[in-house]
Amino acid sequence: MSAETPAPEQTPAAEGTPSKAAGPKPVILIAVIAVAALAGVGGGIVLAPRFAPAAAHASADAAEHGEEEEEAEGGGGHGGGAGKIFRLDNLIVNPAGSEGTRFLMTSVAFELESESAEAKLRAREIQVRDLVISRLESQTMATLTQPFARDSIKRQLAEAVMTVVGPKATVRVYLPQFVIQ
Repeated sequence: MSAETPAPEQTPAAEGTPSKAAGPKPVILIAVIAVAALAGVGGGIVLAPRFAPAAAHASADAAEHGEEEEEAEGGGGHGGGAGKIFRLDNLIVNPAGSEGTRFLMTSVAFELESESAEAKLRAREIQVRDLVISRLESQTMATLTQPFARDSIKRQLAEAVMTVVGPKATVRVYLPQFVIQ
């Protein structure tokens, strides 16, 4: 190169204008913010019902049926409101006939309408745990893997708990964890 030809870094255009590569482009920033917002909304739609399903359903039912005043006064509604929950977690049993080679791991939750029924279950937790385990151990692998087996098990567990809380109590059974291995 000759001495009179300026180097590319010394051209007047290069000296006075700032480089466009100095920072991130606004289009990329907007795209990242939009993706993050969509992910947050999608996560909220998917995960929110898992964190507060009872509250969401109870408030929706109360709004539909006009039961807000009744619940505020202590009335439990007529089957739509949430009751008291008594839960037994991490029960592990060997099903009948499995000879210890298979197991069922489950958690059982009992929804009761009155605090007195819940208090009875809490006071007799060891007896309730034994009743539940006995009912579950009497099931065979064939019955546990049949369609609608969970519904049958829920009915049997409700009947077993009725011996503790009394025959007039309303008991709903939930199986939030039910793993057969």
